[in-house]
Amino acid sequence: MERKYILAVKPLEPYILQIDFISGSRLLLDMKPYVDKIRFRTLTDPKVWNSAVTNGIFVRFGNVELSHDEILSMAEREHLNGR
Repeated sequence: MERKYILAVKPLEPYILQIDFISGSRLLLDMKPYVDKIRFRTLTDPKVWNSAVTNGIFVRFGNVELSHDEILSMAEREHLNGR
């Protein structure tokens, strides 16, 4: 049995990803610092950005995939950088 962490995702503008967790917590993850990186560059296409879906463990935007752990790591980096 796979453990699910993410309940829903919603792409907001500009490049803020709303992530609702099974626990009831909500995270607003600022993706702006990442969209100029090769891996995330396709997220600048509105069709790709707005295609965000989750299977409970990963968030996918077309070919771009973020794991639950990676999302938490990105949020922690944001917090530590004082954003």
